[in-house]
Amino acid sequence: MASTRGLDRGRVDADAVEAAFAEDLAAFVRLQQKSGLDVFSDGLLRWQDIFRPLVDALGAAKPESLVRWFDTNTFFREPELSGALAGVNHADGLLPDASVPRPRVATLPSPFMFSRAARTDRDRNQLMVDLAGKVLRPVVDAAVAAGCQLVHLEDPWIGYFGIESKDWAPLREALELLHRDLRATLAFHVYFGDAGPHVDQLRRLPVDAIGVDLVETDVNELGSGWDKGLVAGVIDGRSSMLESLENTVEVARHLADTVRPRNLYLSSNCEL
Repeated sequence: MASTRGLDRGRVDADAVEAAFAEDLAAFVRLQQKSGLDVFSDGLLRWQDIFRPLVDALGAAKPESLVRWFDTNTFFREPELSGALAGVNHADGLLPDASVPRPRVATLPSPFMFSRAARTDRDRNQLMVDLAGKVLRPVVDAAVAAGCQLVHLEDPWIGYFGIESKDWAPLREALELLHRDLRATLAFHVYFGDAGPHVDQLRRLPVDAIGVDLVETDVNELGSGWDKGLVAGVIDGRSSMLESLENTVEVARHLADTVRPRNLYLSSNCEL
């Protein structure tokens, strides 16, 4: 951040910024390796927010309005997606950095959240389906070709604002466009709220794994005998207090024994 601000103010040059990015990314990768993670990320270090690079790739109008990211102290530029939606025909700047070890994870906004966070004059459910097919699927395919084995769709919108019953069917349609013939694990992660009221519908979505904010959601609401994986948000990403290893292991064992997901992934409960 200091380097990019310095570039804006003429205090450093572009080479210094690139060197700072490379140094931070290398340190982030080393930390992931030291922690024994199974898939690796570049931390979206070059993404100003979860939407901006995708909007830029669309060639859409430059977003201007700053909107608060739910109840955090960060902000995003509201995507302007009125009118016909063009497709994404390149993945420049949208994939994990080539220096990140494989297997990699690609993190993207869910089509539901993308369609709800945008400024648009279109029907939001139709926009959601178009975003899945024309924007997200080309990026997902490019990410898989570049070594991503996990595609992580973030959806704090459902956790924070909820979802109307009429929106589940078009959400399933949108996710089917992303999941069909996909040679990677597709995860749909709900956070910033209690996923309990939505568990039955979430389990019906055409994805390989469901992510749940277990800081906000009672484990007992998850049920048992899952036919998909569970991305268990057991690490509180909004707190500086460290969880104990013993408690985390105990929760993981409890989830494995009671929920019995097809696969169990341990993760932070949210992204900031």
